Amino acid sequence: MEIIELGFGLQYIPEARQIIAMQPSSGMFEDRDLQPKVIGKLKVAPWGEDNDLPQQIRAKAEASEVVSSNLLFNTQVAYGLGPKPMRRIVENGKVVGYEELIDGEEAEFFEDNDIGLYMLEQLTDMNYFFNAFPEIILSLDKKKIVSLRSKEALFSRWSIMNGKARIEYHLYSAKWDNNPTEKDIEITDALDDYNPLGDLHIRLMTNKYRLLRFMLSVFMPTPGRQYYPLPNWYSIFQSGWYDHAVAIPLLKNTILKNNLGVKYIIYISQDYWNGMYQIYGINEQDKKAVQEFRREQIQKLSNFASGKENAGKAIAVEKRMRQVATGTAEERLIEIIPIKNDLSGGELLQDSEEASNIISYSMGVHTALIGATPGKNKGSLGGTDKRELFMIKQALMKPLLHRVLRPFSLIKRFNGWNKDFVIQVPEYTFTTLDQAKSGKVETVDNSSVKTE
Repeated sequence: MEIIELGFGLQYIPEARQIIAMQPSSGMFEDRDLQPKVIGKLKVAPWGEDNDLPQQIRAKAEASEVVSSNLLFNTQVAYGLGPKPMRRIVENGKVVGYEELIDGEEAEFFEDNDIGLYMLEQLTDMNYFFNAFPEIILSLDKKKIVSLRSKEALFSRWSIMNGKARIEYHLYSAKWDNNPTEKDIEITDALDDYNPLGDLHIRLMTNKYRLLRFMLSVFMPTPGRQYYPLPNWYSIFQSGWYDHAVAIPLLKNTILKNNLGVKYIIYISQDYWNGMYQIYGINEQDKKAVQEFRREQIQKLSNFASGKENAGKAIAVEKRMRQVATGTAEERLIEIIPIKNDLSGGELLQDSEEASNIISYSMGVHTALIGATPGKNKGSLGGTDKRELFMIKQALMKPLLHRVLRPFSLIKRFNGWNKDFVIQVPEYTFTTLDQAKSGKVETVDNSSVKTE
């Protein structure tokens, strides 16, 4: 039996005119009961089942134009016009305005460290992973913080908590998905989440630190995740909508390119294979045995779905309820779906539109703001509606922005900068042409991070 690999877990069987879709395991996000990953003397808190969840998320995002565009949009909205060092103007005990700092120690710090790039890196990691890893570097005399760097979340892990429920070390390596050794890992002391300034002073007074570099923790909290928060939009992977969205272009290309009348799509969960390997005593490390076993099982399913002698018969398959970010979802180990195909080129369009809309909904992006709106009602929103939606989106990104700018509170206080120093992130507010000739005005958000 010939099997054509289409990619992303899809296989085409020309003989039976069927698509086999291998669905990913639902255990991809389970990290609450995982055992520490021991590398030499280090005990690493694994990020995902195989300690490569960030790498998997990046690959999945790159494979979907909807997911990647939404992530970029959320980053751009939060970035606004970029961070600016400002000084509060206070009269009679009240803040009456702000002026940008163009010289002095604070302005020089911004220029020397390219804070605009730093913020983009941090916002990108926060939108992808709800985790960002800022590193501060002290001067040789330990009197000033002279540098602020963003350590890429993709290569970052935490050490296991100590007996006081404290994470002691940040572990950095580009080889987490390729069995790193202890020599491949860079170790940095991690400061206390709630009182980093006090912790830093204590470490410097007692000389309890490895280098003049320290790691801060910046994250968006999610329930039950001690080390690595789980972004709410990951529900698109657990519910299966992501898999449907990326499968549809491959299916359409296969149908149109080869003029094939695909009769069925057979979805097979990875959990099904894991169970079958145990029942039949298949060694998962033996790739040849696994491949042969899969071919035999796929042949049986293919014969059942396409054979005339099986018309009107039923197949019994197992299903279960599993926990996802939004509650519970039904998971079927095997699902056979008939495809109505007239080879007109318009097949699966409604499915694609529905999947794109649900993914965008999960990621908090209104499709009217990012591009053409799929479906029959595309373009139905007026300028006022879009303007209000964009302003709502800007407001909803504030918690993420505040978390990213948190390290500047520590830097300001440690370096002894002026008490009226603050960071502002100006934004464009779109308006009507009678209010501004360009249709937009620049606003300074008085509620932006106050680096007290």
